Amino acid sequence: MSATAMPSTPSAMETTLRRQPDDLRRLDRDGWEQAGAAAAMLAPARRVFLVGIGTSYHAAMVGSWLFRAAGFDARAILSSDLAHYPGQWGIGPGDAVIVMAHTGVKTDSGTALRIAAGAGATVLSVGSMTAEHPGSGLVLRTVPRETSAAFTASHLAAMFVLAQIAVVAGETRAENGTVAFRDALATLPGQVGEVIDRMPEIAPVAGLANGRRVYATGAGPNEATALELTIKAREAAYGWVDAMALEQFLHGPAVAVNRDDLAVVVHVPGPAAGRTSAVAGVLAGMGARLWVVGQAAPDAPGAETFALPGLDGMPEFLTPLLAVVPMQILALLLATQRGTDPDRFRRDDPAYAAAFGRLTL
Repeated sequence: MSATAMPSTPSAMETTLRRQPDDLRRLDRDGWEQAGAAAAMLAPARRVFLVGIGTSYHAAMVGSWLFRAAGFDARAILSSDLAHYPGQWGIGPGDAVIVMAHTGVKTDSGTALRIAAGAGATVLSVGSMTAEHPGSGLVLRTVPRETSAAFTASHLAAMFVLAQIAVVAGETRAENGTVAFRDALATLPGQVGEVIDRMPEIAPVAGLANGRRVYATGAGPNEATALELTIKAREAAYGWVDAMALEQFLHGPAVAVNRDDLAVVVHVPGPAAGRTSAVAGVLAGMGARLWVVGQAAPDAPGAETFALPGLDGMPEFLTPLLAVVPMQILALLLATQRGTDPDRFRRDDPAYAAAFGRLTL
């Protein structure tokens, strides 16, 4: 299958996606001071809640794994769940809340900030260089505010910032779970650049995804990676992609897979790798077309594999920061295949613009 031709004028999504290595290099150079300040604020917390919605919720999910590695009792919750059901979480002065809000304008994220501050919790937030987060004791800055509706750099940078906090906190607490994080973060910008340079390899996968049912799955921290493909492919290309955590997918929904459907499997080294490979083998047995991202799956030797660079030395809890980039690229190339504008959130269609105008995000 021939490679997908990119438009002569790149979309904002493509331009932003391609600059991610430089964004990460800047954060690795300049972001450790804010990470240290955040780690000091979080040090006395008995629990840490990472709060977000949409792509920001996926960053919160990954952040919860990173923070648990640093010794915190950390959990991810949806901004809307905290906003509408604040009493369910029992948040108080002994807790810390980190609100992930790139733009700073989402209704439920703002409400979550106010609730956490009103409860006496330590409140931090992660957002763009210009985001305003009233009630936050510290805004951790990531990248300039994105102009594409399909956020890429802000998501990766937010996860990078959370990883930096986990590094400093883990070092302070002498936690073994984060000992390799700092060195791995230093090499990540180059690895992300390598993946972006291999964009033509992903073009045939976009061709397979165009017009097919697509399923995505991953285990542990890479559940968020699979879910992010769903959001990106739907935002950028209005594509039909379903994603679930590995065992959730296996226990029932996998029977919906039909021969020649496309299955995207995130397979990286870690405790769940054997099970992930086995599920890939099940999907191959069903006749699905497989795209394995990470490392080859022994149970599906015929699967198309996109090998992630430097994976052998990367802590598993950091792999979502690299594995998400092929998902972003697939969504971008699928939009190119389908002729959709990945930047507009379908607001160039008057019916959708009017429908979205009925509420405030």
